[in-house]
Amino acid sequence: MQLSLCMIVRDEAFFIEECLSYARPYVDEIVVVDTGSVDGTQDIVRRYADTLLDFPWVDNFSAARNTGLEAATGDWILVLDADERVVAEDFAVLRQAMVTDEFDGYYLQTRNYMNRQPGGWRPVEVDDPNTRGFAGFTTHRIMKLFRRRDDIRYRGRVHEIVDGSVAESARGELPAIIHHYGDANDDKPRRERALRYLALMEEDLAQEEDARLLAIAGSSAMHFAGDYTKAARYLHRAADLGYERQITLESAAEAYYRGGNFGTALSLYKTVYDAGSRSPVLCLNLANLLVRSGDKTRGKQLLQECLDLGGIDPTTDGAIRGNIEFLSS
Repeated sequence: MQLSLCMIVRDEAFFIEECLSYARPYVDEIVVVDTGSVDGTQDIVRRYADTLLDFPWVDNFSAARNTGLEAATGDWILVLDADERVVAEDFAVLRQAMVTDEFDGYYLQTRNYMNRQPGGWRPVEVDDPNTRGFAGFTTHRIMKLFRRRDDIRYRGRVHEIVDGSVAESARGELPAIIHHYGDANDDKPRRERALRYLALMEEDLAQEEDARLLAIAGSSAMHFAGDYTKAARYLHRAADLGYERQITLESAAEAYYRGGNFGTALSLYKTVYDAGSRSPVLCLNLANLLVRSGDKTRGKQLLQECLDLGGIDPTTDGAIRGNIEFLSS
């Protein structure tokens, strides 16, 4: 079975060589679609790729992705972005999965490494060599490996997915991990890009409600637009529709909290906590809300749990210890 790596890129000189040099020994073909790089990305790509295509940008990620799929010749396709890596042992997992007749596409776990702590964030293992110095990560389940077939194509202009063209009964799960290091490039204009993508998502959502897109739009509205009312509305609706319910509810609670709607935030945080979810930020925010409501004893316990889960950062952790001591007096 032949494996094609398909990518779309634009101005990814910061990441692209490491991505391609990691993948080259483990794939049979590399197809890269460039949507307008001016930073030397194409010169790097030519050293590794079998096919490099120029694609005029049309505000549609699926159109660019599908151009790469059409040029691929392998039996299976792996899709990566320039800031993503697959380690050698996980390429072996992909190869083993490709021999099946049961599945046409596989979900992999993408670890988004970051120091900021949104809903669902968890601290890294101390001895994990893939963390690149980040304090933790969030995870998302994304279909990244699928058969090369004419009927399997991406849909959606932004935050595009291929799942819809693979029958539910033919979708499998793999323990392989995609390591995503987008936050490693401080020069990347994340806010401007996120706001541009948010506008595209809202145009799509006006046409058709989609739980996954609502969750992503809600996160962008909270972290980049600072519109906590909109963020809470999108995230709460995504949770109601069943998209990663616990993580999305925690994010909705954070949006209510940031927006000053403390009663709703407290209720949601309690719901998520009682369902078994734990994260340092969840415990910290719930502790603050409980102390605010007068429950100092439970608030102190949750502050300690926040520290036991790995804490936030040295400065915040010092303040938490001070608050615990204050609440104990």
